[in-house]
Amino acid sequence: MNCKLLIKFSLLSLFCLSSVGVEAQSVNKVPEKGISSPLSVNPNKFLGNITTSGRVNPHGLEYASMWNQLTAENESKWGSVEGAARGKFNWQGSDNAYRYCKDHGIPFKFHCLIWGAQYPRWMDSLSVDEQRAAIEEWMDAIKERYPDLPIIDVVNEAVKGHQPAPFREALGGEGKTGFDWIIRAFEMAHERWPDAILIYNDYNTFRWQKNEFIQLVSTLRDAGAPIDAYGCQSHELTDMPFDEFRQAMTDIQSALRMPMYSTEYDIGTESDSLQLAQYQQQIPFMWQQDYCAGITLWGYVYGRTWTRDGNSGIIRDGKERPALTWLRQYMRSAEAQQARSPFPAMRKEASLYIKPSALSVACGQSVTVDINARLRTKTIDHIDLYMDGVRLFTLTRAPFTVQVKPATAGRHELRAVLTATDGSSYERYGLLLAN
Repeated sequence: MNCKLLIKFSLLSLFCLSSVGVEAQSVNKVPEKGISSPLSVNPNKFLGNITTSGRVNPHGLEYASMWNQLTAENESKWGSVEGAARGKFNWQGSDNAYRYCKDHGIPFKFHCLIWGAQYPRWMDSLSVDEQRAAIEEWMDAIKERYPDLPIIDVVNEAVKGHQPAPFREALGGEGKTGFDWIIRAFEMAHERWPDAILIYNDYNTFRWQKNEFIQLVSTLRDAGAPIDAYGCQSHELTDMPFDEFRQAMTDIQSALRMPMYSTEYDIGTESDSLQLAQYQQQIPFMWQQDYCAGITLWGYVYGRTWTRDGNSGIIRDGKERPALTWLRQYMRSAEAQQARSPFPAMRKEASLYIKPSALSVACGQSVTVDINARLRTKTIDHIDLYMDGVRLFTLTRAPFTVQVKPATAGRHELRAVLTATDGSSYERYGLLLAN
Protein backbone atom coordinates (compact mmCIF):
# COMPACT_ATOMS: atom_id res chain seq x y z
CA MET A 1 0.00 0.00 0.00
CA ASN A 2 2.45 2.63 -1.23
CA CYS A 3 0.31 4.86 -3.39
CA LYS A 4 -2.54 6.13 -1.25
CA LEU A 5 -3.06 9.72 -0.25
CA LEU A 6 -1.53 10.30 3.17
CA ILE A 7 -3.72 12.24 5.54
CA LYS A 8 -2.17 14.35 8.24
CA PHE A 9 -4.01 13.66 11.44
CA SER A 10 -4.30 16.01 14.35
CA LEU A 11 -3.57 14.67 17.80
CA LEU A 12 -6.53 13.60 19.85
CA SER A 13 -6.64 14.34 23.55
CA LEU A 14 -9.74 12.35 24.38
CA PHE A 15 -8.23 8.89 24.55
CA CYS A 16 -7.31 7.48 27.91
CA LEU A 17 -4.25 5.28 28.38
CA SER A 18 -5.95 2.31 29.96
CA SER A 19 -5.73 -1.48 29.85
CA VAL A 20 -2.45 -3.22 30.75
CA GLY A 21 -0.88 -0.21 32.43
CA VAL A 22 1.78 0.80 29.90
CA GLU A 23 2.81 4.42 30.21
CA ALA A 24 3.43 6.53 27.14
CA GLN A 25 6.94 7.35 28.35
CA SER A 26 8.08 3.75 28.83
CA VAL A 27 11.03 2.63 26.70
CA ASN A 28 12.10 -0.98 26.22
CA LYS A 29 14.88 -2.33 24.07
CA VAL A 30 13.82 -4.67 21.31
CA PRO A 31 15.08 -8.22 21.95
CA GLU A 32 18.31 -9.14 20.22
CA LYS A 33 18.22 -11.27 17.11
CA GLY A 34 17.31 -14.89 17.79
CA ILE A 35 14.25 -17.08 17.70
CA SER A 36 11.83 -16.89 20.58
CA SER A 37 8.05 -17.23 20.71
CA PRO A 38 6.14 -14.57 18.75
CA LEU A 39 3.92 -11.98 20.39
CA SER A 40 0.80 -14.06 19.77
CA VAL A 41 0.74 -17.60 21.11
CA ASN A 42 -2.91 -18.14 20.18
CA PRO A 43 -2.76 -21.21 17.87
CA ASN A 44 -5.88 -20.26 15.93
CA LYS A 45 -5.35 -16.67 14.80
CA PHE A 46 -2.26 -14.77 13.82
CA LEU A 47 -0.67 -11.43 14.57
CA GLY A 48 1.34 -10.83 11.44
CA ASN A 49 3.34 -8.18 9.65
CA ILE A 50 5.08 -7.47 6.36
CA THR A 51 8.54 -7.37 4.85
CA THR A 52 10.53 -4.22 5.53
CA SER A 53 11.97 -2.53 2.45
CA GLY A 54 12.00 -5.94 0.82
CA ARG A 55 13.70 -7.73 3.72
CA VAL A 56 12.25 -10.33 6.06
CA ASN A 57 14.69 -9.68 8.92
CA PRO A 58 15.41 -5.92 9.01
CA HIS A 59 18.04 -4.18 11.13
CA GLY A 60 19.13 -7.31 12.99
CA LEU A 61 15.58 -8.24 14.00
CA GLU A 62 14.43 -11.85 13.73
CA TYR A 63 10.94 -11.74 12.23
CA ALA A 64 9.60 -14.94 13.81
CA SER A 65 10.51 -13.72 17.29
CA MET A 66 7.67 -11.20 16.99
CA TRP A 67 5.19 -12.18 14.27
CA ASN A 68 3.53 -15.45 13.28
CA GLN A 69 2.33 -14.56 9.78
CA LEU A 70 4.04 -12.79 6.90
CA THR A 71 2.87 -10.80 3.90
CA ALA A 72 5.30 -9.47 1.32
CA GLU A 73 4.61 -5.73 1.10
CA ASN A 74 5.35 -5.47 -2.62
CA GLU A 75 7.45 -8.43 -3.68
CA SER A 76 4.57 -10.75 -4.69
CA LYS A 77 2.56 -8.21 -6.65
CA TRP A 78 2.24 -8.85 -10.36
CA GLY A 79 3.98 -5.63 -11.32
CA SER A 80 6.95 -6.53 -9.11
CA VAL A 81 7.27 -10.11 -10.33
CA GLU A 82 6.55 -9.80 -14.08
CA GLY A 83 6.73 -6.09 -14.67
CA ALA A 84 9.84 -6.04 -16.85
CA ALA A 85 8.53 -8.19 -19.69
CA ARG A 86 5.90 -10.82 -20.33
CA GLY A 87 7.20 -14.21 -19.29
CA LYS A 88 10.19 -12.75 -17.43
CA PHE A 89 9.64 -13.40 -13.74
CA ASN A 90 11.58 -12.08 -10.76
CA TRP A 91 10.58 -14.24 -7.79
CA GLN A 92 13.50 -13.44 -5.50
CA GLY A 93 11.72 -11.24 -2.96
CA SER A 94 8.57 -13.36 -2.96
CA ASP A 95 10.63 -16.55 -2.63
CA ASN A 96 12.50 -15.15 0.37
CA ALA A 97 9.24 -14.46 2.22
CA TYR A 98 7.66 -17.78 1.22
CA ARG A 99 10.69 -19.85 2.25
CA TYR A 100 11.00 -18.03 5.55
CA CYS A 101 7.42 -18.93 6.37
CA LYS A 102 7.98 -22.55 5.40
CA ASP A 103 11.15 -22.74 7.48
CA HIS A 104 9.47 -21.23 10.55
CA GLY A 105 6.03 -22.82 10.28
CA ILE A 106 4.02 -19.61 9.89
CA PRO A 107 1.40 -18.71 7.25
CA PHE A 108 2.52 -16.87 4.13
CA LYS A 109 -0.16 -14.69 2.54
CA PHE A 110 0.19 -14.09 -1.18
CA HIS A 111 -0.56 -10.41 -1.79
CA CYS A 112 -2.01 -10.21 -4.37
CA LEU A 113 -3.23 -11.85 -7.59
CA ILE A 114 -5.11 -8.92 -9.14
CA TRP A 115 -4.71 -5.21 -8.36
CA GLY A 116 -5.29 -2.30 -10.69
CA ALA A 117 -2.48 -0.21 -9.19
CA GLN A 118 0.48 -2.58 -9.52
CA TYR A 119 0.30 -4.73 -12.64
CA PRO A 120 2.63 -5.06 -15.66
CA ARG A 121 2.09 -2.08 -17.93
CA TRP A 122 2.74 -4.22 -20.98
CA MET A 123 -0.79 -5.52 -20.34
CA ASP A 124 -2.15 -2.20 -21.65
CA SER A 125 -1.05 -2.96 -25.22
CA LEU A 126 -2.65 -6.42 -25.35
CA SER A 127 -6.02 -7.35 -26.77
CA VAL A 128 -8.73 -8.61 -24.43
CA ASP A 129 -8.02 -12.21 -25.42
CA GLU A 130 -4.29 -11.73 -24.92
CA GLN A 131 -4.92 -10.14 -21.52
CA ARG A 132 -7.03 -13.13 -20.49
CA ALA A 133 -4.22 -15.46 -21.52
CA ALA A 134 -1.67 -13.36 -19.62
CA ILE A 135 -3.78 -13.49 -16.44
CA GLU A 136 -4.02 -17.27 -16.74
CA GLU A 137 -0.26 -17.50 -17.31
CA TRP A 138 0.33 -15.35 -14.22
CA MET A 139 -1.83 -17.51 -11.99
CA ASP A 140 -0.40 -20.71 -13.45
CA ALA A 141 3.12 -19.48 -12.78
CA ILE A 142 2.24 -18.76 -9.14
CA LYS A 143 0.58 -22.15 -8.82
CA GLU A 144 3.66 -23.90 -10.17
CA ARG A 145 5.97 -22.05 -7.79
CA TYR A 146 3.73 -22.00 -4.70
CA PRO A 147 1.29 -24.91 -4.98
CA ASP A 148 0.33 -24.89 -1.30
CA LEU A 149 -0.47 -21.26 -0.57
CA PRO A 150 -2.59 -21.09 2.62
CA ILE A 151 -3.94 -17.51 2.24
CA ILE A 152 -4.38 -15.33 -0.84
CA ASP A 153 -5.56 -11.77 -1.45
CA VAL A 154 -7.29 -12.57 -4.74
CA VAL A 155 -8.49 -9.10 -5.74
CA ASN A 156 -7.31 -5.89 -4.11
CA GLU A 157 -9.07 -2.50 -3.97
CA ALA A 158 -11.75 -2.79 -6.63
CA VAL A 159 -14.50 -0.69 -5.03
CA LYS A 160 -15.45 1.97 -7.56
CA GLY A 161 -13.12 4.92 -7.26
CA HIS A 162 -10.26 2.83 -5.88
CA GLN A 163 -8.00 0.88 -8.25
CA PRO A 164 -10.22 -1.22 -10.54
CA ALA A 165 -8.12 -3.26 -12.95
CA PRO A 166 -8.12 -1.72 -16.45
CA PHE A 167 -8.03 -5.28 -17.85
CA ARG A 168 -11.21 -6.39 -16.10
CA GLU A 169 -12.99 -6.99 -19.44
CA ALA A 170 -10.61 -9.90 -19.94
CA LEU A 171 -12.26 -11.54 -16.93
CA GLY A 172 -15.83 -10.84 -18.00
CA GLY A 173 -16.30 -7.18 -17.14
CA GLU A 174 -19.14 -6.05 -14.93
CA GLY A 175 -21.60 -8.56 -16.38
CA LYS A 176 -24.93 -9.31 -14.72
CA THR A 177 -23.76 -8.78 -11.14
CA GLY A 178 -21.63 -5.67 -11.69
CA PHE A 179 -18.63 -7.66 -10.45
CA ASP A 180 -18.47 -10.64 -12.80
CA TRP A 181 -14.76 -10.08 -13.39
CA ILE A 182 -14.03 -10.35 -9.67
CA ILE A 183 -16.15 -13.50 -9.40
CA ARG A 184 -14.14 -15.03 -12.25
CA ALA A 185 -10.87 -14.12 -10.55
CA PHE A 186 -12.01 -15.97 -7.42
CA GLU A 187 -13.09 -18.96 -9.47
CA MET A 188 -9.68 -19.09 -11.14
CA ALA A 189 -7.95 -18.89 -7.76
CA HIS A 190 -10.15 -21.63 -6.29
CA GLU A 191 -9.43 -23.90 -9.25
CA ARG A 192 -5.72 -23.65 -8.47
CA TRP A 193 -5.77 -23.42 -4.66
CA PRO A 194 -8.95 -25.09 -3.36
CA ASP A 195 -7.58 -25.28 0.18
CA ALA A 196 -6.40 -21.66 0.39
CA ILE A 197 -8.33 -18.98 2.26
CA LEU A 198 -9.39 -16.65 -0.56
CA ILE A 199 -9.83 -13.00 0.44
CA TYR A 200 -11.24 -9.86 -1.10
CA ASN A 201 -9.20 -6.96 0.28
CA ASP A 202 -9.97 -3.22 0.29
CA TYR A 203 -9.39 0.05 2.15
CA ASN A 204 -11.62 2.79 3.54
CA THR A 205 -13.85 -0.05 4.70
CA PHE A 206 -14.38 1.38 8.19
CA ARG A 207 -14.89 5.01 7.28
CA TRP A 208 -15.69 6.47 3.89
CA GLN A 209 -16.84 3.63 1.63
CA LYS A 210 -18.23 1.10 4.04
CA ASN A 211 -21.50 0.62 2.17
CA GLU A 212 -19.77 0.20 -1.19
CA PHE A 213 -17.50 -2.43 0.35
CA ILE A 214 -20.48 -4.29 1.80
CA GLN A 215 -22.27 -4.21 -1.55
CA LEU A 216 -19.29 -5.61 -3.41
CA VAL A 217 -18.48 -8.42 -0.97
CA SER A 218 -22.12 -9.40 -0.44
CA THR A 219 -22.59 -9.61 -4.21
CA LEU A 220 -19.62 -11.97 -4.48
CA ARG A 221 -20.98 -14.08 -1.64
CA ASP A 222 -24.56 -14.19 -2.94
CA ALA A 223 -23.45 -15.06 -6.46
CA GLY A 224 -21.64 -18.11 -5.10
CA ALA A 225 -18.09 -16.91 -5.67
CA PRO A 226 -15.54 -18.98 -3.74
CA ILE A 227 -14.66 -16.14 -1.39
CA ASP A 228 -13.76 -17.29 2.12
CA ALA A 229 -13.10 -14.03 3.95
CA TYR A 230 -13.05 -10.28 3.59
CA GLY A 231 -10.03 -8.15 4.37
CA CYS A 232 -10.45 -4.73 5.96
CA GLN A 233 -7.35 -2.66 5.44
CA SER A 234 -6.95 -0.55 8.53
CA HIS A 235 -4.89 2.45 7.45
CA GLU A 236 -7.45 5.12 8.21
CA LEU A 237 -7.95 4.64 11.94
CA THR A 238 -5.47 7.05 13.53
CA ASP A 239 -8.05 9.72 14.40
CA MET A 240 -11.18 7.54 14.34
CA PRO A 241 -13.21 7.61 17.57
CA PHE A 242 -13.60 4.15 19.01
CA ASP A 243 -17.40 4.19 19.05
CA GLU A 244 -17.46 4.88 15.32
CA PHE A 245 -14.87 2.19 14.63
CA ARG A 246 -16.74 -0.38 16.70
CA GLN A 247 -20.04 0.43 14.99
CA ALA A 248 -18.53 0.29 11.49
CA MET A 249 -16.90 -3.07 12.09
CA THR A 250 -20.11 -4.42 13.59
CA ASP A 251 -22.15 -3.12 10.64
CA ILE A 252 -19.86 -4.83 8.13
CA GLN A 253 -19.97 -8.19 9.87
CA SER A 254 -23.73 -8.01 10.45
CA ALA A 255 -24.19 -7.59 6.71
CA LEU A 256 -21.64 -10.14 5.50
CA ARG A 257 -21.47 -12.82 8.22
CA MET A 258 -18.16 -14.16 6.96
CA PRO A 259 -14.66 -14.50 8.39
CA MET A 260 -12.79 -11.20 8.56
CA TYR A 261 -9.13 -10.16 8.58
CA SER A 262 -7.64 -6.83 9.56
CA THR A 263 -5.13 -6.91 6.75
CA GLU A 264 -3.08 -3.70 6.86
CA TYR A 265 -3.31 -2.19 10.32
CA ASP A 266 -1.26 0.87 11.20
CA ILE A 267 -1.60 3.93 13.40
CA GLY A 268 0.54 6.59 11.78
CA THR A 269 1.42 9.31 14.27
CA GLU A 270 4.44 10.82 15.97
CA SER A 271 2.46 10.79 19.20
CA ASP A 272 3.27 7.75 21.33
CA SER A 273 0.23 8.37 23.50
CA LEU A 274 -2.21 8.55 20.58
CA GLN A 275 -0.77 5.46 18.94
CA LEU A 276 -0.96 3.56 22.23
CA ALA A 277 -4.54 4.65 22.90
CA GLN A 278 -5.72 3.49 19.51
CA TYR A 279 -3.94 0.15 19.85
CA GLN A 280 -5.45 -0.40 23.28
CA GLN A 281 -8.99 0.16 22.05
CA GLN A 282 -8.97 -1.20 18.51
CA ILE A 283 -6.76 -4.30 18.72
CA PRO A 284 -8.66 -6.10 21.53
CA PHE A 285 -12.01 -5.36 19.91
CA MET A 286 -10.90 -6.89 16.63
CA TRP A 287 -8.89 -9.73 18.14
CA GLN A 288 -11.59 -10.99 20.48
CA GLN A 289 -14.31 -11.28 17.83
CA ASP A 290 -14.95 -14.90 16.90
CA TYR A 291 -15.18 -13.92 13.24
CA CYS A 292 -11.78 -12.20 13.18
CA ALA A 293 -9.18 -14.66 11.88
CA GLY A 294 -6.13 -12.47 12.33
CA ILE A 295 -4.49 -9.06 12.23
CA THR A 296 -1.59 -8.06 9.99
CA LEU A 297 0.24 -4.85 10.86
CA TRP A 298 1.52 -2.94 7.83
CA GLY A 299 5.10 -2.38 8.92
CA TYR A 300 6.78 -1.98 12.27
CA VAL A 301 10.19 -0.31 11.89
CA TYR A 302 10.04 3.46 12.26
CA GLY A 303 11.06 5.22 9.04
CA ARG A 304 10.45 2.05 7.02
CA THR A 305 6.66 2.09 6.78
CA TRP A 306 4.59 3.59 3.98
CA THR A 307 3.28 6.32 6.33
CA ARG A 308 5.92 9.03 6.36
CA ASP A 309 4.05 12.01 7.80
CA GLY A 310 3.08 10.55 11.15
CA ASN A 311 5.03 7.31 11.12
CA SER A 312 3.32 4.05 12.05
CA GLY A 313 6.49 2.22 13.10
CA ILE A 314 6.37 0.71 16.59
CA ILE A 315 10.15 0.23 16.87
CA ARG A 316 12.02 3.51 16.85
CA ASP A 317 15.80 3.79 17.12
CA GLY A 318 15.99 0.16 18.19
CA LYS A 319 13.51 0.61 21.04
CA GLU A 320 9.87 -0.30 21.49
CA ARG A 321 7.29 2.42 21.31
CA PRO A 322 4.65 2.10 24.04
CA ALA A 323 2.14 0.57 21.62
CA LEU A 324 4.46 -2.39 21.05
CA THR A 325 5.17 -2.80 24.76
CA TRP A 326 1.43 -2.89 25.42
CA LEU A 327 0.81 -5.23 22.47
CA ARG A 328 3.40 -7.68 23.77
CA GLN A 329 1.68 -7.78 27.16
CA TYR A 330 -1.84 -7.96 25.77
CA MET A 331 -1.04 -10.93 23.58
CA ARG A 332 -0.02 -12.85 26.71
CA SER A 333 -3.35 -12.15 28.42
CA ALA A 334 -5.96 -14.87 28.80
CA GLU A 335 -8.39 -12.93 26.63
CA ALA A 336 -5.93 -12.81 23.73
CA GLN A 337 -4.71 -16.38 24.08
CA GLN A 338 -8.21 -17.84 24.28
CA ALA A 339 -9.83 -15.76 21.53
CA ARG A 340 -11.61 -17.93 19.00
CA SER A 341 -11.17 -17.97 15.24
CA PRO A 342 -13.23 -19.02 12.22
CA PHE A 343 -10.15 -20.89 10.98
CA PRO A 344 -8.82 -23.21 13.72
CA ALA A 345 -5.08 -23.77 13.37
CA MET A 346 -5.15 -20.89 10.87
CA ARG A 347 -6.22 -23.25 8.05
CA LYS A 348 -9.38 -23.59 5.99
CA GLU A 349 -11.14 -26.90 6.43
CA ALA A 350 -14.39 -26.27 4.53
CA SER A 351 -15.14 -24.78 1.15
CA LEU A 352 -18.87 -24.02 1.21
CA TYR A 353 -20.56 -21.69 -1.29
CA ILE A 354 -24.24 -21.18 -2.20
CA LYS A 355 -24.65 -20.49 -5.92
CA PRO A 356 -28.16 -19.73 -7.26
CA SER A 357 -28.69 -19.70 -11.02
CA ALA A 358 -30.07 -16.16 -10.64
CA LEU A 359 -29.84 -13.60 -7.85
CA SER A 360 -33.35 -12.27 -8.51
CA VAL A 361 -36.48 -14.23 -9.47
CA ALA A 362 -40.23 -13.69 -9.69
CA CYS A 363 -42.43 -14.83 -6.84
CA GLY A 364 -43.42 -18.45 -7.33
CA GLN A 365 -40.64 -19.04 -9.84
CA SER A 366 -38.18 -21.84 -9.15
CA VAL A 367 -34.46 -21.17 -9.15
CA THR A 368 -31.70 -23.77 -9.17
CA VAL A 369 -29.37 -23.53 -6.20
CA ASP A 370 -26.04 -25.35 -6.24
CA ILE A 371 -24.20 -25.82 -2.96
CA ASN A 372 -20.53 -26.23 -3.75
CA ALA A 373 -18.97 -28.06 -0.82
CA ARG A 374 -15.61 -29.64 -0.06
CA LEU A 375 -13.71 -30.58 3.09
CA ARG A 376 -9.92 -30.56 3.18
CA THR A 377 -9.32 -33.42 5.64
CA LYS A 378 -12.79 -34.56 6.77
CA THR A 379 -15.80 -36.23 5.15
CA ILE A 380 -19.17 -34.62 4.48
CA ASP A 381 -22.09 -36.34 6.22
CA HIS A 382 -24.89 -34.04 5.08
CA ILE A 383 -25.81 -30.46 4.19
CA ASP A 384 -28.94 -28.65 5.39
CA LEU A 385 -30.26 -25.73 3.34
CA TYR A 386 -32.43 -23.13 5.08
CA MET A 387 -34.42 -20.21 3.70
CA ASP A 388 -35.51 -17.51 6.14
CA GLY A 389 -34.69 -19.85 9.02
CA VAL A 390 -36.78 -22.76 7.73
CA ARG A 391 -34.99 -25.93 6.70
CA LEU A 392 -35.92 -26.81 3.12
CA PHE A 393 -33.62 -29.71 2.31
CA THR A 394 -31.21 -32.18 3.85
CA LEU A 395 -28.74 -33.38 1.23
CA THR A 396 -26.54 -36.42 1.75
CA ARG A 397 -24.72 -36.86 -1.54
CA ALA A 398 -23.25 -34.71 -4.30
CA PRO A 399 -24.18 -32.96 -6.44
CA PHE A 400 -25.85 -30.78 -3.82
CA THR A 401 -28.39 -29.16 -6.15
CA VAL A 402 -31.97 -28.16 -5.32
CA GLN A 403 -34.87 -26.11 -6.65
CA VAL A 404 -35.97 -23.20 -4.45
CA LYS A 405 -39.25 -21.32 -4.99
CA PRO A 406 -39.76 -18.08 -3.01
CA ALA A 407 -43.45 -17.61 -2.26
CA THR A 408 -43.31 -13.92 -1.30
CA ALA A 409 -41.59 -10.83 -2.61
CA GLY A 410 -38.56 -9.44 -0.85
CA ARG A 411 -35.17 -10.54 0.43
CA HIS A 412 -34.84 -14.20 1.35
CA GLU A 413 -31.91 -15.35 3.46
CA LEU A 414 -30.24 -18.60 2.45
CA ARG A 415 -28.06 -20.57 4.85
CA ALA A 416 -26.23 -23.80 4.17
CA VAL A 417 -24.97 -25.84 7.12
CA LEU A 418 -22.45 -28.58 6.35
CA THR A 419 -22.04 -31.31 8.95
CA ALA A 420 -19.01 -33.60 8.80
CA THR A 421 -18.98 -37.22 9.92
CA ASP A 422 -17.11 -36.20 13.07
CA GLY A 423 -19.97 -33.86 14.05
CA SER A 424 -18.20 -30.60 13.24
CA SER A 425 -20.25 -28.12 11.24
CA TYR A 426 -19.66 -25.17 8.91
CA GLU A 427 -22.10 -22.59 7.58
CA ARG A 428 -22.47 -20.14 4.74
CA TYR A 429 -25.01 -17.39 4.16
CA GLY A 430 -26.50 -16.12 0.92
CA LEU A 431 -29.36 -14.00 -0.35
CA LEU A 432 -32.09 -14.46 -2.94
CA LEU A 433 -34.34 -11.61 -4.14
CA ALA A 434 -37.94 -12.25 -5.21
CA ASN A 435 -39.94 -9.66 -7.15
